[in-house]
Amino acid sequence: MDVTALTFTECLPSILDDISNSCFVSVDYELSGVAFAPSGPRLKTQTIEQRYVQTKEVAERYQILQVGLTTCHEDKEKATYTLKPYNINLSPITHREMDLNRDWTMGSRSIEFLLANNFSIDHMCKYGVRYLSREEEVLAIKRATERSQVRLPTECLDVKKDEPETLAFLEDVREQVNDWLAQGEERDLREEYLNIPPPQAVGLMPDSPVHLTRMQKSLVHQLINEEYPTLTTRNMSTFVQIQMRDLDYDKLLFEGRLHTKMERIRKHIGFRWIAEALVGGNLEELEPEAFQPLVTREPALTIEERALECKQLADKVKRRLKENRPVLIGHNMFCDLLFFYRSFIGPLPDTLAEFQTVIHELFPVLADTKYLATHDCGSLNPNSSLEELNTRLAGMENPKIEIDPRFSKYHFQKSAHEAGYDSLLTAMVFIKLAGIIRGGGSGIFAKDSPGETTAPSLAASVMATPGNATSRSEFNDFFDTENELFDTENELFDTEDELFDIENELFGTESELLPPIPADDIAESGTSLADGSELMTFLVNWGILLPRQGDSFWGVYGNKLRVFGTQERIVKLGEVPVEEDLLLAL
Repeated sequence: MDVTALTFTECLPSILDDISNSCFVSVDYELSGVAFAPSGPRLKTQTIEQRYVQTKEVAERYQILQVGLTTCHEDKEKATYTLKPYNINLSPITHREMDLNRDWTMGSRSIEFLLANNFSIDHMCKYGVRYLSREEEVLAIKRATERSQVRLPTECLDVKKDEPETLAFLEDVREQVNDWLAQGEERDLREEYLNIPPPQAVGLMPDSPVHLTRMQKSLVHQLINEEYPTLTTRNMSTFVQIQMRDLDYDKLLFEGRLHTKMERIRKHIGFRWIAEALVGGNLEELEPEAFQPLVTREPALTIEERALECKQLADKVKRRLKENRPVLIGHNMFCDLLFFYRSFIGPLPDTLAEFQTVIHELFPVLADTKYLATHDCGSLNPNSSLEELNTRLAGMENPKIEIDPRFSKYHFQKSAHEAGYDSLLTAMVFIKLAGIIRGGGSGIFAKDSPGETTAPSLAASVMATPGNATSRSEFNDFFDTENELFDTENELFDTEDELFDIENELFGTESELLPPIPADDIAESGTSLADGSELMTFLVNWGILLPRQGDSFWGVYGNKLRVFGTQERIVKLGEVPVEEDLLLAL
C-alpha cells in the first residue's frame, strides 16, 4: 500500500496498530546516495571500524527517500503468517514554519539507479511524508519558544557620534517617554499609551517624511527594548505606539503563540512517529485525536463517546507498542541502520562500539537475512541478493505465507528496488529461511549438536535446492493424521484468484483507506513470538512456525549483521537471551 502525505494522517494509526501486534517488522530503504568502492586496487581489506566511519560519512550526507515497511502477523491456529507491506516516500523538505533548513544531497549514481526503477523525484517532493528527527524536533521547539517571546531580543543601539540627526531623534524619543512616565498615576485614559510621531511633527528634520521610516521605527523599538523594560512597543502605519507592559497579557500571548507553534511541530514529526513505534520510543505527544480513523464510524455516537473511544484506542496501541517490541528484520542492513539512526534519532556515534550499543538499545532483537543466508559461508561470498534468495525459496510449502488482500499492489506487479516491495521480499525470505534452519533443513540445528554448526552453510543449502518441501511432507501427513488440528491448505485458504476477487468486491481500489478497527479487535497485549508453549515448540521444531523468544535460533542468528568486504565480515550488536531448556532440547 502506498502512503502519501495526503493519506498519512488516515493511515498512521493503522500502521501503529499493525506494528504493535506484529511478530516482526521488515524494513527496506531507498537512499539518495550510498558509498562506492574507490577505483583502483586496494592494498588491504577494510576493517569493520573503517567501514563504519565511511558509512557514517555517507549517512550524514545523504537521506532516506523511501521507506518500505512490512508487518507480519501470526495466526497460530492456521499456522499462517499474514504480511502487510507499506511503501512510503519521505519528503526531504522541511516546512518554512519549522525554522529549520535541511540540506538535501543527491548522489548522481544513486538517483540514476532509482530513476531507472521508476522512482519519481517529483512525486516524492509533492506527496512525500514529512518528518523531523529527535534532534531536529528539539531545535524546532527551542526556536519556537524563542520566537513566541513577547519581548523578542533586538539588535543593540549602535549609533555613531557623527550621526547628529539620529542622535537628536533618539534623544527626543527619550524625552517624550520620560515626560509620559513622569505623569505616573495622574495619566488619564486618553494617555494610557504614547504615540511617537515622525520627527517633522515635533520640529525635528523639517524635510523628513510625514511618517516614521522603517529605520526610525526600528530605532524606537531598540531604544524601548534596551532602556525601558516595563514598556512595550507596537508598530502602527505612520508611527510607533508605546504602552505599559501587562505581564499577565504577555504570558497569555506567549502561551498562545507557543501552543500554535507546537501544534505545527507535532504535525511535522510525521513519519518519525512510526520510527518511534519501532524502537519503543515516546508517543505520549501523539494526541488521541490522531487515532480517530480507527474509531468505528457509528452515527449514534456522541462527540463525548467518540472522544472517549478514541482515547481508549490510543492508550491500547501505545501501551502495546511499549510492551511488545517487534523483532526488526532487514536484508544487508548495516548501512540501513546507520541511515535510520541519522535520519530519525540524531548524530551518529563516533565509534563502532558506541553505535553497537545504541542500536542494541533501540532494537533488542533484530535479524539480517543476508547473514542468515550466508552463515558460516567460509571465505567465499555466495550470491545472496534478495531477489535470488526469493527465487530459490519460492517452492517452500511451510511456513505458510499470505499477503493481506487489502495490500494487493505487489500481487499484480513486481516492483524490484521499490522499498515496499523489497521489504515484502525480506519478510518472506526471513520466514522461509527461519523455517529451513529451525526445521533442520540445513543441518545447522541438528539435534545432536546444539549451538554452533559444522554443517555446510545455509547459503549452500538454499542455493543447491530451491524449496524444502520434501522434508515437510512426512510431517504434514503425520500431523494431519495424528493430531487433526489443522485442515488441509485447500480447506484453510481460497485460491489466490478467489482471494483477490473477494478483495475487488469488498475493498475496491487500493487508493481507498483501510476501514476502522473495532475497539474489541485491538488486543491488550501479546506478541506471538512470546508464546513458548509445548505445542508452539513442537511446531517450531518442524519449521511450521517461527522460533519463539528465547529460542537458541536467536542466539545464533539474532543481532548479527553481514558486512562483506571487511576483514571481520560481521558486526555483533548484543547477546540475545536464550532459554537453557530450549537450547538443550535441540
